[in-house]
Amino acid sequence: MKTTAKENLLQLKEIVNVLGIEYYNKESEILSGATIGQHIRHILEFYLLLVSGSFTGTINYDKRERDMRIETDPSFTAKVIERLLTGIDTLDESQTVKFEADYSRSGSSQNRITSSVGRELAYCIEHSIHHQAIIKAGLIDLRLSDLVNEQFGVAYSTIRYRRDSCAQ
Repeated sequence: MKTTAKENLLQLKEIVNVLGIEYYNKESEILSGATIGQHIRHILEFYLLLVSGSFTGTINYDKRERDMRIETDPSFTAKVIERLLTGIDTLDESQTVKFEADYSRSGSSQNRITSSVGRELAYCIEHSIHHQAIIKAGLIDLRLSDLVNEQFGVAYSTIRYRRDSCAQ
């Protein structure tokens, strides 16, 4: 799964490197005023929390830093992705971790679930693909859809299904 996560991060790095700062920060109507940079930051912060949580034994995606540099500076973002590519290599997918989350509006209902680094890595991949689909919609809105291939933001199971359906 580490290989898949790294491929996923490299797809994001490619977008970051070719998009340019203007479009990285351009608000998209179809994204309700959000930017592609905001979605990339959101994805990367989940991966960052997974890597750091593998060292502490606790992963809590609610505790994102919401680092504006990742959101607005593509060159800084590319460096974060490089750091994550190295961090992914350090992961032990069989390691047990505690997953913490608060699913209440009041912020008063902390839940703790036993998980594993591998399970959380799978979650980060799925989460990223979901946001990549949103990013693709933003690229279409910005008339930049040619920057990604047709499989960007598509679940691996869907890619396999489409491939196998066409082969029949």
